[in-house]
Amino acid sequence: MKFYARKPGPILERWIDNLWICEGYHPSHRFELKLPDASLAWIINLKEDRIRVYGGNRMGRPMLLPGSIIAGPRSSYYYLDTVCQESCMGIQFKPGGALPFLGDLVGSLKDVDMPLEYGLGRSSRVADLREKLQETLIAEERFQIVEQYLLRRLEKKMRDPKGHPAVAYALQMFERSPATAPSIAEIADMANLSTERFIRVFKEEVGLTPKNYGSIVRFQLAFRMIRQERVNPSVDLALSSGYYDQSHMNREFRKYANRTPAELFRNQDIFENHVPLLQ
Repeated sequence: MKFYARKPGPILERWIDNLWICEGYHPSHRFELKLPDASLAWIINLKEDRIRVYGGNRMGRPMLLPGSIIAGPRSSYYYLDTVCQESCMGIQFKPGGALPFLGDLVGSLKDVDMPLEYGLGRSSRVADLREKLQETLIAEERFQIVEQYLLRRLEKKMRDPKGHPAVAYALQMFERSPATAPSIAEIADMANLSTERFIRVFKEEVGLTPKNYGSIVRFQLAFRMIRQERVNPSVDLALSSGYYDQSHMNREFRKYANRTPAELFRNQDIFENHVPLLQ
């Protein structure tokens, strides 16, 4: 497998975390468990104009979508068909970063996959974008094609889209340290908003409520420490990640990964947020 990833240019880096390409993915397993992710992505299947999506966190008959989709922020694990990942490209937005491109739609995309053309409109020429990406196998050229497309989408906006500063502050605090981030009520009070109003504004921009978002960020922090830094699941890890205790961490890992922290620690075949399902 060849995997390429890079940061976008200076104009787009405000909203987009990274661009990535996966080529030649032929794992021995057919299905994977995809862990929750608080950010939104656009996924383009470069091999076939089709993506199979499994609803909820159950394996059943897949829903068939076109080869270019919006993958909304996820609040639970779900299943992926590795056949759809053989040749694909993705745009990973920062939390709240899809707002300039999708507008009010962001608030309704929690746990939702939909055709990219539906989200952008018929004039978006998504099919043309996919065809241009298929015409070259050079990763850098593909990155440039996508960046040019995104910049053209921004140019069509009548004004520079700006989110609420209270949301930006909350995202910064959650990212810095889920364990010490101010409470939702405290952030709302600092912004002179009611708690209900702050929750609504946050969900409109990010796609998740602050509580959902904070829980997923906390889980991802602990998961990265287990997988990347090889930190043994322990009370210290639980507390440093923002959990009340080790039992709290274990319960949330079963909820978000259908695995205990110890099981994920022992698994050597995890790539990014993808856990292979061996049959």
